[in-house]
Amino acid sequence: MKLLAVDGNSILNRAYYGIKALTTKNGEFTNGIYGFLSILLRVLDEVEPDAVAVAFDLRAPTFRHKLYDGYKAQRKGMPHELASQLEPLKELLGALGFQIVTCEGYEADDILGTLARSSAETGWDCVIATGDRDSLQLVGPHVSVRLATTKMGQPASTLYDEAAVREKYGVEPAQLVDVKALMGDASDNIPGVAGIGEKTALSLIGQYHDIDAIYAQLDTLEIKPGVRKKLGEGKEMAYTSRKLGEICCDAPIDASPAAYRRAPVDQAKAAALLARLEMFKMMERWG
Repeated sequence: MKLLAVDGNSILNRAYYGIKALTTKNGEFTNGIYGFLSILLRVLDEVEPDAVAVAFDLRAPTFRHKLYDGYKAQRKGMPHELASQLEPLKELLGALGFQIVTCEGYEADDILGTLARSSAETGWDCVIATGDRDSLQLVGPHVSVRLATTKMGQPASTLYDEAAVREKYGVEPAQLVDVKALMGDASDNIPGVAGIGEKTALSLIGQYHDIDAIYAQLDTLEIKPGVRKKLGEGKEMAYTSRKLGEICCDAPIDASPAAYRRAPVDQAKAAALLARLEMFKMMERWG
């Protein structure tokens, strides 16, 4: 059995910025919705899941914001042209039989992590569809990630299983959290250790496994004095960054994969919504 867990915000964001602006005759923006549905169709064909969950963020602060005031502080609000497509997309996904999952205080990533953990524990395989590399830390024997992109306006994806993560990064998937703890993440304003970049972080974690081992023997590690000094000064921020970057796998949601089997399509509602959005070819593609 197979669960497809979709990172709704990430896929919508990728679709919006990957496809030129599209509007209806009334001026309603539709390029994000169009791209999202195109990517979803491609992934459904490739994965052939038994159940599908689509996770979305809420606007309320999460436990990460409470842990660190600067978390995502540099991000600007979602542009109106994109934000205006969010609710119509959710309504359309519901009409197409897909369940939307949100959880106050948690991010979509945490919903994906919780579903991935539950799937593995119950003997299901979980395929995560996202445009965000953060989910690569969840990859395991029963969990893979399809990293979605749009190329020349067309949906594309790269499959990451355990072997693919090792080949690209030289570490195990779960160790990517410790890599981020050292190098930080500018997109989420996770600070990491000042002066430690990706290359050094990957080398340190590849050699010493995690930040616990690094700090337990910091004085005797075979590293440059400058790196040792940076690590020592940035210890507190390294541990804070690991907490910020680690995906929570026990968000309070219905984590049973079977709960997300696709419902019957509301043909009339779906057709009416797509017609309003002037997506007549998309109506054909979805049957």
